[in-house]
Amino acid sequence: MVLFLLRRDFVRALWYIWLFSCKVILLKAETWEQTSPRANTLYDDADDIQKQLDNEARDRLKYGRPKTIWVFHLPTQFPDLNAKDVSSDYRNFNSLRQWRRENDVEILSYTPISAVSLKDWDYEGQEKWAVLYPQCGGHSQSPVDVPVDRLITTKGASPILFYNYNAVPTSLTLENNGKSVTLRGEWKNKLRPLVYGGAAHSRRYVFHSLTLHWPSEHTVGGLQYPLESQVLHISAEYRTLEEALEAYARDPQAILGIVNLYKFDNNTQKGLSVLLKTVSKMTSVRESVARNPLSYFSPPLKEYAYYQGSLTTPPCTESVMWLIRGRALSVTRDYMEMVRGLLEEFSEPEKTFHRRVQPLNDRKIFFFN
Repeated sequence: MVLFLLRRDFVRALWYIWLFSCKVILLKAETWEQTSPRANTLYDDADDIQKQLDNEARDRLKYGRPKTIWVFHLPTQFPDLNAKDVSSDYRNFNSLRQWRRENDVEILSYTPISAVSLKDWDYEGQEKWAVLYPQCGGHSQSPVDVPVDRLITTKGASPILFYNYNAVPTSLTLENNGKSVTLRGEWKNKLRPLVYGGAAHSRRYVFHSLTLHWPSEHTVGGLQYPLESQVLHISAEYRTLEEALEAYARDPQAILGIVNLYKFDNNTQKGLSVLLKTVSKMTSVRESVARNPLSYFSPPLKEYAYYQGSLTTPPCTESVMWLIRGRALSVTRDYMEMVRGLLEEFSEPEKTFHRRVQPLNDRKIFFFN
């Protein structure tokens, strides 16, 4: 009898021990997500912060300053290369380009103008530009300094595509008007270079011109580069640059500009080398250039910073979406010494030939990669 009672008490004790163990296990399971035997690290905090920022960017971008945003694209049709023509018509500050067509090729001629030309301006008096051109005093002016610690990285964006950038043009012309050095060209209608996708979304932007500035107009983290090229493209819905500029009030992205920054290195990018050699030997305002494709002078890019800005010369129209190349191209010090006096031959020595950096104000700069 006594042995039976001892066995019953022993079994009961085991039963209580088993119940207590189950409760302890359940308690640990409930609190496992809140506690961990591993010490918390900065990487855990960074992950939590990144998730929070991503959610804020998707749900209420306007209330915060996220470090990462998602870019969503609706399905779009492949760009129609047979759409209405976009000529290279461009009213520069000394001439008007008129165009006509022969055998499906754009033929351009220059005629002097005076009545429709912009009022005279120079870089030395740029602080007075806003008097003659009110937009030069606007809120979203270019160039700007790119603050590397405030870039907003994008996710989910479609890649930027460069169509016909390898197409050989029918002609290329380099112009030095004393204020800038500009490259323009003509292509057959179906071979015109254009940009599509990325920050440009589904709009087609057709190549217009490539202009050199030295030193650079855009800066990165306060650093000014020795040289910059600005490759302008016009939205395909406009026939001329003038037409695109006139639409600025309703279309703030009528123009797309690609900025190529050049840093000192042991070699010079091949396209830039051709341009600088040509302009150094020019005996007139315009000279023909060897017929290389546009990619030779402005290689397609994948990484870039995007912001909304303006033309960097009068009339300073605020309808340009700027894409700044993420990796600088190369130029040697010898080439920069060679071109230092190129513009000065047409004007007074020691003059400035670039616009100073403008306030970023409340604009954001997005990084695409």
